[in-house]
Amino acid sequence: MPLPPQAANEPAAEGQPQLAAPTEPAAPAPAQITQGVETPAAPVPTFETVLAGRLSTQREDAELAAFYVERGNKPLWIENGKLSSKAADIVARISRADEDGLQASSFVLPDPGGTDTSLEAETAAEVALSRAAIAYAREAEGGRIDPARVSPLVTPEISRTPGRDILAALAADADPAARLAAYNPPHPGFAALKARLVELRRDQQDADTGPAPIPPGPVLKPGMSDERVPLLRAKFALPAAGDTVYDPALVDAVKAFQKGAGLRQDGLLGARSLALLNGEASSPEDEIKLVLVNMERWRWLPRDLGSTHVMVNVPEYMARITRENAVVHETRVIVGKPIHQTPIFSHQMQFIIVNPAWNVPSSIATKEMLPNLLRDPTYLARQGMEVLDTSGRKPVVIDSTSVDWSRVNMNRIRIRQPPGERNALGHIKFMFPNKHAVYLHDTPSRGLFANAQRAYSHGCVRVQDPFALADVLLEGSNWNADKMKKLIGQKGERRINLAHNVPIHIVYFTAELAADGRLVKRADIYGHDRRMAALMGLNGQAQASVRGR
Repeated sequence: MPLPPQAANEPAAEGQPQLAAPTEPAAPAPAQITQGVETPAAPVPTFETVLAGRLSTQREDAELAAFYVERGNKPLWIENGKLSSKAADIVARISRADEDGLQASSFVLPDPGGTDTSLEAETAAEVALSRAAIAYAREAEGGRIDPARVSPLVTPEISRTPGRDILAALAADADPAARLAAYNPPHPGFAALKARLVELRRDQQDADTGPAPIPPGPVLKPGMSDERVPLLRAKFALPAAGDTVYDPALVDAVKAFQKGAGLRQDGLLGARSLALLNGEASSPEDEIKLVLVNMERWRWLPRDLGSTHVMVNVPEYMARITRENAVVHETRVIVGKPIHQTPIFSHQMQFIIVNPAWNVPSSIATKEMLPNLLRDPTYLARQGMEVLDTSGRKPVVIDSTSVDWSRVNMNRIRIRQPPGERNALGHIKFMFPNKHAVYLHDTPSRGLFANAQRAYSHGCVRVQDPFALADVLLEGSNWNADKMKKLIGQKGERRINLAHNVPIHIVYFTAELAADGRLVKRADIYGHDRRMAALMGLNGQAQASVRGR
Protein backbone atom coordinates (compact mmCIF):
# COMPACT_ATOMS: atom_id res chain seq x y z
CA MET A 1 0.00 0.00 0.00
CA PRO A 2 1.35 3.47 -0.79
CA LEU A 3 3.10 5.01 2.14
CA PRO A 4 5.43 8.00 2.27
CA PRO A 5 9.00 6.98 3.06
CA GLN A 6 9.81 9.98 5.29
CA ALA A 7 8.62 10.69 8.82
CA ALA A 8 5.77 13.12 9.39
CA ASN A 9 8.06 15.93 10.53
CA GLU A 10 10.76 15.37 7.95
CA PRO A 11 10.69 18.00 5.14
CA ALA A 12 10.76 16.96 1.52
CA ALA A 13 14.02 17.37 -0.38
CA GLU A 14 14.26 20.73 -2.12
CA GLY A 15 12.73 20.67 -5.60
CA GLN A 16 10.86 17.39 -4.93
CA PRO A 17 7.15 16.99 -4.23
CA GLN A 18 6.35 16.38 -0.59
CA LEU A 19 5.06 12.93 0.32
CA ALA A 20 2.15 12.45 2.70
CA ALA A 21 3.12 11.28 6.19
CA PRO A 22 2.08 7.76 7.30
CA THR A 23 -0.86 7.42 9.61
CA GLU A 24 -0.82 4.93 12.51
CA PRO A 25 -3.54 2.31 11.81
CA ALA A 26 -6.30 2.22 14.37
CA ALA A 27 -6.45 -0.90 16.59
CA PRO A 28 -9.66 -2.95 16.23
CA ALA A 29 -12.14 -2.37 19.04
CA PRO A 30 -12.31 -5.33 21.45
CA ALA A 31 -15.57 -6.99 22.36
CA GLN A 32 -17.06 -5.73 25.64
CA ILE A 33 -18.24 -7.98 28.54
CA THR A 34 -21.12 -6.59 30.61
CA GLN A 35 -22.49 -8.66 33.54
CA GLY A 36 -21.30 -11.85 31.95
CA VAL A 37 -22.88 -11.11 28.56
CA GLU A 38 -20.62 -10.56 25.57
CA THR A 39 -21.72 -7.55 23.49
CA PRO A 40 -21.04 -7.43 19.75
CA ALA A 41 -17.71 -5.91 18.62
CA ALA A 42 -17.73 -2.59 16.77
CA PRO A 43 -18.43 -2.89 13.02
CA VAL A 44 -15.41 -3.79 10.96
CA PRO A 45 -14.15 -0.55 9.38
CA THR A 46 -14.23 -0.24 5.60
CA PHE A 47 -12.52 2.11 3.22
CA GLU A 48 -15.77 4.07 2.94
CA THR A 49 -16.24 4.51 6.69
CA VAL A 50 -12.60 5.39 7.35
CA LEU A 51 -12.58 7.90 4.46
CA ALA A 52 -15.83 9.49 5.63
CA GLY A 53 -14.44 9.85 9.14
CA ARG A 54 -11.22 11.37 7.87
CA LEU A 55 -12.95 13.96 5.68
CA SER A 56 -15.63 14.88 8.23
CA THR A 57 -12.95 16.18 10.62
CA GLN A 58 -11.24 18.45 8.07
CA ARG A 59 -13.07 21.74 7.54
CA GLU A 60 -10.82 22.65 4.59
CA ASP A 61 -11.93 19.47 2.81
CA ALA A 62 -15.58 20.49 2.36
CA GLU A 63 -15.38 20.32 -1.45
CA LEU A 64 -13.46 17.07 -1.24
CA ALA A 65 -16.07 15.57 1.10
CA ALA A 66 -18.90 16.65 -1.20
CA PHE A 67 -17.25 14.88 -4.14
CA TYR A 68 -16.79 11.64 -2.21
CA VAL A 69 -20.31 11.71 -0.76
CA GLU A 70 -21.64 11.83 -4.33
CA ARG A 71 -19.69 8.63 -5.12
CA GLY A 72 -20.60 6.88 -1.89
CA ASN A 73 -17.09 7.42 -0.50
CA LYS A 74 -15.75 4.95 -3.04
CA PRO A 75 -12.04 5.42 -3.84
CA LEU A 76 -10.96 7.28 -6.96
CA TRP A 77 -7.27 6.41 -6.87
CA ILE A 78 -7.07 3.15 -4.92
CA GLU A 79 -7.48 -0.25 -6.57
CA ASN A 80 -6.90 -3.56 -4.78
CA GLY A 81 -5.31 -1.82 -1.81
CA LYS A 82 -2.82 0.29 -3.78
CA LEU A 83 -2.62 3.31 -6.04
CA SER A 84 -3.99 2.57 -9.50
CA SER A 85 -2.06 3.12 -12.72
CA LYS A 86 -4.09 6.30 -13.34
CA ALA A 87 -3.15 7.51 -9.88
CA ALA A 88 0.51 6.84 -10.65
CA ASP A 89 0.14 8.92 -13.83
CA ILE A 90 -1.34 11.78 -11.80
CA VAL A 91 1.54 11.58 -9.31
CA ALA A 92 4.04 11.65 -12.19
CA ARG A 93 2.27 14.65 -13.82
CA ILE A 94 2.25 16.69 -10.60
CA SER A 95 5.86 15.71 -9.91
CA ARG A 96 6.75 17.47 -13.18
CA ALA A 97 4.88 20.67 -12.23
CA ASP A 98 8.14 22.64 -12.49
CA GLU A 99 7.95 22.14 -16.26
CA ASP A 100 4.66 24.02 -16.24
CA GLY A 101 6.05 27.00 -14.34
CA LEU A 102 4.64 25.79 -11.02
CA GLN A 103 6.52 24.44 -7.99
CA ALA A 104 6.38 20.67 -7.66
CA SER A 105 7.64 20.72 -4.07
CA SER A 106 4.53 22.61 -2.94
CA PHE A 107 2.24 19.63 -3.63
CA VAL A 108 2.01 16.82 -1.04
CA LEU A 109 1.89 13.49 -2.88
CA PRO A 110 1.48 9.87 -1.75
CA ASP A 111 4.28 7.42 -2.45
CA PRO A 112 3.33 4.95 -5.21
CA GLY A 113 5.94 2.54 -3.87
CA GLY A 114 4.66 2.39 -0.28
CA THR A 115 3.94 -0.98 1.33
CA ASP A 116 1.48 -0.16 4.12
CA THR A 117 -1.85 -1.79 3.20
CA SER A 118 -3.89 -0.61 6.17
CA LEU A 119 -7.17 1.22 5.59
CA GLU A 120 -5.75 4.30 7.27
CA ALA A 121 -2.83 4.33 4.85
CA GLU A 122 -5.11 3.75 1.87
CA THR A 123 -7.43 6.61 2.78
CA ALA A 124 -4.48 8.86 3.58
CA ALA A 125 -3.06 8.23 0.11
CA GLU A 126 -6.48 8.75 -1.51
CA VAL A 127 -7.07 12.09 0.22
CA ALA A 128 -3.50 13.30 -0.33
CA LEU A 129 -3.67 12.69 -4.08
CA SER A 130 -7.08 14.31 -4.45
CA ARG A 131 -5.90 17.37 -2.54
CA ALA A 132 -2.77 17.59 -4.68
CA ALA A 133 -4.76 17.25 -7.91
CA ILE A 134 -7.09 20.07 -6.88
CA ALA A 135 -4.20 22.29 -5.80
CA TYR A 136 -2.32 21.69 -9.06
CA ALA A 137 -5.38 22.34 -11.24
CA ARG A 138 -6.26 25.56 -9.44
CA GLU A 139 -2.71 26.93 -9.68
CA ALA A 140 -2.36 25.83 -13.31
CA GLU A 141 -5.66 27.51 -14.13
CA GLY A 142 -5.47 30.70 -12.07
CA GLY A 143 -1.85 31.19 -11.04
CA ARG A 144 0.35 30.88 -7.98
CA ILE A 145 -0.20 34.39 -6.62
CA ASP A 146 -3.05 36.86 -6.17
CA PRO A 147 -2.68 39.56 -8.88
CA ALA A 148 -3.99 42.20 -6.47
CA ARG A 149 -0.82 41.76 -4.41
CA VAL A 150 1.22 42.94 -7.38
CA SER A 151 -0.72 46.20 -7.71
CA PRO A 152 -4.25 47.50 -7.13
CA LEU A 153 -4.26 48.22 -10.87
CA VAL A 154 -3.66 44.57 -11.80
CA THR A 155 -7.24 43.29 -11.75
CA PRO A 156 -7.79 40.31 -14.06
CA GLU A 157 -10.81 38.15 -13.27
CA ILE A 158 -9.28 34.84 -12.27
CA SER A 159 -11.22 31.67 -13.06
CA ARG A 160 -10.71 28.68 -10.77
CA THR A 161 -12.79 25.53 -11.09
CA PRO A 162 -14.34 24.22 -7.83
CA GLY A 163 -12.44 21.27 -6.38
CA ARG A 164 -15.34 18.83 -6.63
CA ASP A 165 -15.69 19.66 -10.36
CA ILE A 166 -11.96 19.10 -10.89
CA LEU A 167 -12.13 15.63 -9.35
CA ALA A 168 -15.31 14.81 -11.25
CA ALA A 169 -13.61 15.72 -14.52
CA LEU A 170 -10.57 13.60 -13.68
CA ALA A 171 -12.79 10.67 -12.66
CA ALA A 172 -14.65 10.79 -15.97
CA ASP A 173 -11.58 11.06 -18.20
CA ALA A 174 -9.82 8.03 -19.66
CA ASP A 175 -6.53 9.94 -19.35
CA PRO A 176 -6.84 11.96 -16.13
CA ALA A 177 -3.18 13.04 -16.21
CA ALA A 178 -3.67 14.71 -19.59
CA ARG A 179 -6.91 16.24 -18.34
CA LEU A 180 -5.08 17.64 -15.33
CA ALA A 181 -2.32 19.13 -17.49
CA ALA A 182 -5.00 20.79 -19.64
CA TYR A 183 -5.77 23.20 -16.79
CA ASN A 184 -2.66 25.09 -17.92
CA PRO A 185 -3.24 27.93 -20.43
CA PRO A 186 -3.86 26.72 -24.00
CA HIS A 187 -2.36 29.84 -25.59
CA PRO A 188 0.61 29.48 -27.98
CA GLY A 189 2.45 32.24 -26.10
CA PHE A 190 2.36 30.14 -22.92
CA ALA A 191 3.49 27.01 -24.74
CA ALA A 192 6.43 28.87 -26.28
CA LEU A 193 7.58 30.15 -22.89
CA LYS A 194 7.21 26.67 -21.42
CA ALA A 195 9.46 25.23 -24.13
CA ARG A 196 12.00 28.00 -23.52
CA LEU A 197 11.91 27.23 -19.79
CA VAL A 198 13.06 23.68 -20.50
CA GLU A 199 15.96 25.02 -22.58
CA LEU A 200 16.97 27.55 -19.94
CA ARG A 201 17.02 24.97 -17.18
CA ARG A 202 19.19 22.77 -19.35
CA ASP A 203 21.51 25.72 -19.97
CA GLN A 204 21.56 26.45 -16.24
CA GLN A 205 23.14 23.06 -15.70
CA ASP A 206 25.89 23.86 -18.18
CA ALA A 207 28.90 25.93 -17.26
CA ASP A 208 28.65 27.98 -20.42
CA THR A 209 26.14 30.82 -20.00
CA GLY A 210 26.54 32.21 -23.50
CA PRO A 211 28.46 35.06 -25.13
CA ALA A 212 30.18 37.63 -22.92
CA PRO A 213 28.52 41.05 -22.48
CA ILE A 214 29.53 43.72 -24.99
CA PRO A 215 31.52 46.44 -23.17
CA PRO A 216 30.49 50.10 -23.47
CA GLY A 217 32.09 52.37 -26.01
CA PRO A 218 31.36 54.96 -28.69
CA VAL A 219 28.27 54.61 -30.88
CA LEU A 220 29.12 51.94 -33.44
CA LYS A 221 28.32 53.05 -37.00
CA PRO A 222 28.47 51.12 -40.28
CA GLY A 223 32.02 50.90 -41.64
CA MET A 224 33.70 51.70 -38.31
CA SER A 225 36.44 49.52 -36.85
CA ASP A 226 35.99 48.58 -33.20
CA GLU A 227 37.50 45.94 -30.92
CA ARG A 228 33.96 44.91 -29.86
CA VAL A 229 33.03 43.64 -33.33
CA PRO A 230 34.23 40.02 -32.71
CA LEU A 231 32.06 39.89 -29.58
CA LEU A 232 29.11 41.15 -31.60
CA ARG A 233 29.71 38.48 -34.22
CA ALA A 234 29.72 35.81 -31.53
CA LYS A 235 26.56 37.27 -30.04
CA PHE A 236 24.69 37.00 -33.34
CA ALA A 237 26.35 33.69 -34.28
CA LEU A 238 27.89 35.23 -37.41
CA PRO A 239 31.07 33.77 -38.98
CA ALA A 240 34.29 35.36 -37.79
CA ALA A 241 35.64 37.75 -40.44
CA GLY A 242 39.14 38.13 -39.09
CA ASP A 243 38.84 41.88 -38.71
CA THR A 244 37.05 44.47 -36.56
CA VAL A 245 34.94 46.19 -39.24
CA TYR A 246 31.26 46.80 -38.50
CA ASP A 247 30.18 45.38 -41.85
CA PRO A 248 26.73 45.17 -43.55
CA ALA A 249 25.97 41.65 -42.28
CA LEU A 250 26.50 42.75 -38.69
CA VAL A 251 24.54 45.96 -39.25
CA ASP A 252 21.59 43.92 -40.54
CA ALA A 253 21.75 41.68 -37.48
CA VAL A 254 21.65 44.72 -35.18
CA LYS A 255 18.70 46.19 -37.13
CA ALA A 256 16.78 42.93 -36.72
CA PHE A 257 17.51 42.99 -33.00
CA GLN A 258 16.38 46.62 -32.75
CA LYS A 259 13.11 45.78 -34.48
CA GLY A 260 12.36 43.01 -32.01
CA ALA A 261 13.25 45.28 -29.08
CA GLY A 262 11.01 48.13 -30.26
CA LEU A 263 13.93 50.47 -30.97
CA ARG A 264 14.63 52.67 -33.98
CA GLN A 265 16.00 50.38 -36.71
CA ASP A 266 19.01 52.49 -37.68
CA GLY A 267 21.75 49.89 -37.20
CA LEU A 268 23.62 52.24 -34.84
CA LEU A 269 24.79 50.43 -31.73
CA GLY A 270 24.32 53.08 -29.03
CA ALA A 271 23.76 52.91 -25.29
CA ARG A 272 20.10 51.86 -25.47
CA SER A 273 20.65 49.09 -28.00
CA LEU A 274 23.72 47.92 -26.10
CA ALA A 275 21.85 47.77 -22.78
CA LEU A 276 19.13 45.58 -24.26
CA LEU A 277 21.63 43.51 -26.21
CA ASN A 278 23.57 42.76 -23.05
CA GLY A 279 20.28 41.80 -21.47
CA GLU A 280 20.17 39.03 -24.06
CA ALA A 281 23.42 37.71 -22.56
CA SER A 282 22.04 37.53 -19.01
CA SER A 283 22.33 34.32 -17.04
CA PRO A 284 19.87 31.45 -17.48
CA GLU A 285 18.82 31.99 -13.85
CA ASP A 286 17.69 35.55 -14.57
CA GLU A 287 15.90 34.48 -17.74
CA ILE A 288 14.19 31.63 -15.87
CA LYS A 289 12.75 34.17 -13.44
CA LEU A 290 11.54 36.32 -16.30
CA VAL A 291 9.94 33.38 -18.12
CA LEU A 292 8.21 32.13 -14.95
CA VAL A 293 6.77 35.57 -14.23
CA ASN A 294 5.37 35.86 -17.74
CA MET A 295 3.99 32.32 -17.72
CA GLU A 296 2.09 33.30 -14.57
CA ARG A 297 0.53 36.23 -16.44
CA TRP A 298 -0.85 33.91 -19.11
CA ARG A 299 -2.80 32.16 -16.35
CA TRP A 300 -4.60 35.43 -15.61
CA LEU A 301 -6.13 35.63 -19.08
CA PRO A 302 -9.40 33.98 -20.15
CA ARG A 303 -8.91 30.60 -21.78
CA ASP A 304 -10.96 31.92 -24.71
CA LEU A 305 -9.50 35.27 -25.72
CA GLY A 306 -12.24 35.74 -28.33
CA SER A 307 -12.20 34.75 -32.01
CA THR A 308 -11.70 38.48 -32.63
CA HIS A 309 -10.01 40.36 -29.82
CA VAL A 310 -7.87 43.38 -29.06
CA MET A 311 -4.68 42.98 -27.04
CA VAL A 312 -2.69 45.93 -25.73
CA ASN A 313 0.74 44.98 -24.42
CA VAL A 314 1.77 47.83 -22.13
CA PRO A 315 5.58 47.27 -21.98
CA GLU A 316 5.66 46.84 -25.76
CA TYR A 317 3.62 50.01 -26.44
CA MET A 318 1.65 48.09 -29.07
CA ALA A 319 -1.98 47.12 -29.70
CA ARG A 320 -3.12 44.35 -32.01
CA ILE A 321 -6.39 42.98 -33.32
CA THR A 322 -6.36 39.20 -33.77
CA ARG A 323 -8.99 37.40 -35.79
CA GLU A 324 -9.10 33.60 -35.99
CA ASN A 325 -5.55 33.37 -34.59
CA ALA A 326 -4.11 35.81 -37.16
CA VAL A 327 -3.08 39.41 -36.46
CA VAL A 328 -5.14 41.60 -38.81
CA HIS A 329 -4.11 45.01 -37.46
CA GLU A 330 -1.42 46.44 -35.22
CA THR A 331 -0.59 49.95 -34.11
CA ARG A 332 1.68 51.86 -31.77
CA VAL A 333 0.17 53.11 -28.55
CA ILE A 334 1.03 55.43 -25.68
CA VAL A 335 0.42 54.08 -22.17
CA GLY A 336 0.41 55.45 -18.65
CA LYS A 337 3.41 56.96 -16.92
CA PRO A 338 4.88 54.95 -14.03
CA ILE A 339 3.09 57.34 -11.66
CA HIS A 340 -0.18 56.97 -13.64
CA GLN A 341 -0.07 53.32 -14.61
CA THR A 342 -2.34 51.74 -17.19
CA PRO A 343 -4.34 49.02 -15.41
CA ILE A 344 -4.04 45.37 -16.41
CA PHE A 345 -7.35 43.59 -17.01
CA SER A 346 -9.75 42.14 -19.59
CA HIS A 347 -13.11 43.54 -20.64
CA GLN A 348 -15.54 43.88 -23.56
CA MET A 349 -15.29 46.78 -26.01
CA GLN A 350 -18.85 47.91 -26.76
CA PHE A 351 -18.98 51.20 -28.65
CA ILE A 352 -17.06 54.12 -30.16
CA ILE A 353 -17.65 57.81 -29.52
CA VAL A 354 -16.87 60.39 -32.20
CA ASN A 355 -16.29 64.02 -31.11
CA PRO A 356 -15.72 63.04 -27.48
CA ALA A 357 -15.68 65.62 -24.72
CA TRP A 358 -13.12 65.12 -22.00
CA ASN A 359 -14.46 65.17 -18.47
CA VAL A 360 -11.30 65.78 -16.50
CA PRO A 361 -10.85 63.23 -13.68
CA SER A 362 -11.00 64.86 -10.26
CA SER A 363 -7.47 63.68 -9.45
CA ILE A 364 -6.06 65.53 -12.48
CA ALA A 365 -8.21 68.60 -11.80
CA THR A 366 -7.05 68.80 -8.19
CA LYS A 367 -3.41 67.82 -8.48
CA GLU A 368 -2.47 69.33 -11.83
CA MET A 369 -4.96 72.00 -12.89
CA LEU A 370 -5.78 73.68 -9.58
CA PRO A 371 -2.16 74.82 -8.94
CA ASN A 372 -2.16 76.42 -12.41
CA LEU A 373 -5.48 78.13 -11.72
CA LEU A 374 -4.21 79.56 -8.46
CA ARG A 375 -1.41 81.22 -10.40
CA ASP A 376 -3.50 82.15 -13.44
CA PRO A 377 -7.35 82.20 -13.31
CA THR A 378 -7.45 82.34 -17.13
CA TYR A 379 -5.61 79.00 -17.43
CA LEU A 380 -8.71 76.95 -18.32
CA ALA A 381 -10.06 79.48 -20.79
CA ARG A 382 -6.74 79.53 -22.61
CA GLN A 383 -6.80 75.71 -22.74
CA GLY A 384 -10.26 75.75 -24.31
CA MET A 385 -11.84 74.17 -21.23
CA GLU A 386 -15.04 74.98 -19.38
CA VAL A 387 -16.21 74.73 -15.80
CA LEU A 388 -19.55 73.25 -14.76
CA ASP A 389 -21.19 73.94 -11.41
CA THR A 390 -22.61 70.59 -10.33
CA SER A 391 -24.06 71.71 -7.00
CA GLY A 392 -27.59 72.07 -8.43
CA ARG A 393 -29.97 69.59 -10.00
CA LYS A 394 -28.50 70.25 -13.43
CA PRO A 395 -24.84 71.13 -14.25
CA VAL A 396 -24.42 74.75 -15.34
CA VAL A 397 -21.48 76.19 -17.30
CA ILE A 398 -19.86 79.08 -15.42
CA ASP A 399 -17.05 81.55 -16.13
CA SER A 400 -13.83 79.97 -14.87
CA THR A 401 -12.37 83.42 -14.08
CA SER A 402 -15.25 84.13 -11.70
CA VAL A 403 -14.34 81.23 -9.41
CA ASP A 404 -12.30 81.84 -6.26
CA TRP A 405 -9.94 78.93 -6.82
CA SER A 406 -8.33 79.37 -3.42
CA ARG A 407 -11.62 78.48 -1.69
CA VAL A 408 -13.48 76.37 -4.22
CA ASN A 409 -14.94 72.97 -3.30
CA MET A 410 -13.59 70.78 -6.10
CA ASN A 411 -16.30 68.19 -5.39
CA ARG A 412 -18.95 70.68 -6.55
CA ILE A 413 -17.49 71.51 -9.94
CA ARG A 414 -16.47 69.59 -13.03
CA ILE A 415 -13.90 70.64 -15.61
CA ARG A 416 -14.64 69.62 -19.17
CA GLN A 417 -12.91 70.02 -22.50
CA PRO A 418 -15.44 70.23 -25.35
CA PRO A 419 -14.90 68.32 -28.60
CA GLY A 420 -12.46 69.86 -31.06
CA GLU A 421 -8.95 69.83 -32.44
CA ARG A 422 -7.44 70.68 -29.05
CA ASN A 423 -9.35 67.99 -27.17
CA ALA A 424 -7.02 65.65 -25.28
CA LEU A 425 -9.01 62.66 -26.57
CA GLY A 426 -8.73 63.70 -30.20
CA HIS A 427 -11.64 62.86 -32.48
CA ILE A 428 -12.56 59.37 -31.31
CA LYS A 429 -12.48 57.06 -28.29
CA PHE A 430 -13.14 53.33 -27.85
CA MET A 431 -15.28 52.43 -24.86
CA PHE A 432 -15.29 49.35 -22.65
CA PRO A 433 -16.85 50.80 -19.45
CA ASN A 434 -14.81 49.60 -16.48
CA LYS A 435 -14.06 50.43 -12.86
CA HIS A 436 -10.74 52.03 -13.80
CA ALA A 437 -12.44 54.53 -16.14
CA VAL A 438 -9.83 53.95 -18.86
CA TYR A 439 -10.31 53.60 -22.60
CA LEU A 440 -8.48 53.79 -25.93
CA HIS A 441 -8.51 57.13 -27.70
CA ASP A 442 -7.09 59.45 -30.32
CA THR A 443 -4.69 62.26 -29.36
CA PRO A 444 -3.60 65.61 -30.82
CA SER A 445 -0.02 64.89 -29.68
CA ARG A 446 0.82 62.49 -32.47
CA GLY A 447 4.54 63.24 -32.61
CA LEU A 448 5.11 61.18 -29.46
CA PHE A 449 4.44 57.95 -31.35
CA ALA A 450 7.85 58.23 -33.00
CA ASN A 451 9.55 57.63 -29.64
CA ALA A 452 10.67 54.14 -28.69
CA GLN A 453 9.50 54.54 -25.08
CA ARG A 454 5.91 55.76 -24.95
CA ALA A 455 4.72 55.98 -21.34
CA TYR A 456 3.24 59.49 -21.24
CA SER A 457 -0.48 59.22 -20.43
CA HIS A 458 -2.51 59.36 -17.22
CA GLY A 459 -3.50 55.71 -17.64
CA CYS A 460 -5.64 55.62 -20.77
CA VAL A 461 -4.21 54.22 -24.00
CA ARG A 462 -3.62 56.59 -26.92
CA VAL A 463 -3.75 55.01 -30.39
CA GLN A 464 -1.56 56.13 -33.28
CA ASP A 465 -4.13 55.61 -36.05
CA PRO A 466 -7.48 55.28 -34.29
CA PHE A 467 -9.61 55.36 -37.44
CA ALA A 468 -7.72 52.41 -38.93
CA LEU A 469 -8.39 50.55 -35.68
CA ALA A 470 -12.07 51.53 -35.87
CA ASP A 471 -12.32 50.30 -39.47
CA VAL A 472 -11.34 46.79 -38.41
CA LEU A 473 -13.58 46.79 -35.34
CA LEU A 474 -16.59 48.00 -37.32
CA GLU A 475 -16.44 45.31 -40.00
CA GLY A 476 -19.87 43.75 -40.29
CA SER A 477 -21.68 46.95 -39.29
CA ASN A 478 -23.06 49.89 -41.26
CA TRP A 479 -20.17 52.10 -40.19
CA ASN A 480 -16.59 52.60 -41.32
CA ALA A 481 -13.81 55.13 -40.82
CA ASP A 482 -14.84 57.34 -43.73
CA LYS A 483 -18.39 57.71 -42.43
CA MET A 484 -17.12 58.53 -38.94
CA LYS A 485 -14.71 61.15 -40.20
CA LYS A 486 -17.67 63.02 -41.73
CA LEU A 487 -19.02 63.45 -38.20
CA ILE A 488 -15.93 65.33 -37.01
CA GLY A 489 -16.75 68.88 -36.04
CA GLN A 490 -20.47 68.29 -35.71
CA LYS A 491 -22.07 69.39 -32.48
CA GLY A 492 -22.18 66.90 -29.63
CA GLU A 493 -20.86 63.42 -29.14
CA ARG A 494 -21.96 60.59 -31.44
CA ARG A 495 -22.09 57.03 -30.15
CA ILE A 496 -21.54 54.15 -32.59
CA ASN A 497 -22.17 50.64 -31.30
CA LEU A 498 -20.01 47.76 -32.48
CA ALA A 499 -21.89 44.99 -34.26
CA HIS A 500 -20.70 42.67 -31.48
CA ASN A 501 -18.80 43.23 -28.28
CA VAL A 502 -15.09 42.64 -28.83
CA PRO A 503 -12.95 41.29 -25.96
CA ILE A 504 -10.06 43.58 -25.07
CA HIS A 505 -7.11 42.41 -22.99
CA ILE A 506 -4.70 44.96 -21.54
CA VAL A 507 -1.67 42.86 -20.65
CA TYR A 508 1.86 43.24 -19.31
CA PHE A 509 4.18 40.80 -21.07
CA THR A 510 7.85 41.63 -20.67
CA ALA A 511 9.01 38.47 -22.43
CA GLU A 512 7.85 36.46 -25.42
CA LEU A 513 9.40 34.27 -28.05
CA ALA A 514 9.94 35.78 -31.47
CA ALA A 515 9.28 33.80 -34.65
CA ASP A 516 12.98 32.92 -34.84
CA GLY A 517 12.92 31.46 -31.32
CA ARG A 518 14.71 34.39 -29.71
CA LEU A 519 13.47 35.49 -26.28
CA VAL A 520 12.39 39.12 -26.68
CA LYS A 521 12.58 41.11 -23.43
CA ARG A 522 11.02 44.44 -22.64
CA ALA A 523 11.57 47.04 -19.96
CA ASP A 524 9.67 46.47 -16.71
CA ILE A 525 8.31 50.02 -16.76
CA TYR A 526 6.00 49.60 -13.74
CA GLY A 527 8.17 47.24 -11.65
CA HIS A 528 5.63 44.42 -11.86
CA ASP A 529 8.31 41.82 -12.71
CA ARG A 530 10.24 42.57 -9.55
CA ARG A 531 7.20 42.35 -7.29
CA MET A 532 5.91 39.18 -8.93
CA ALA A 533 9.27 37.45 -8.67
CA ALA A 534 9.35 38.21 -4.95
CA LEU A 535 5.77 37.00 -4.41
CA MET A 536 6.52 33.81 -6.32
CA GLY A 537 9.60 33.13 -4.20
CA LEU A 538 12.01 33.54 -7.09
CA ASN A 539 14.66 35.26 -4.93
CA GLY A 540 14.42 38.82 -6.15
CA GLN A 541 13.54 40.56 -9.33
CA ALA A 542 13.57 39.16 -12.84
CA GLN A 543 16.64 41.12 -13.80
CA ALA A 544 16.57 40.03 -17.42
CA SER A 545 13.75 42.49 -18.01
CA VAL A 546 16.07 45.37 -18.81
CA ARG A 547 15.11 48.76 -17.37
CA GLY A 548 17.51 50.87 -19.42
CA ARG A 549 16.36 52.00 -22.83
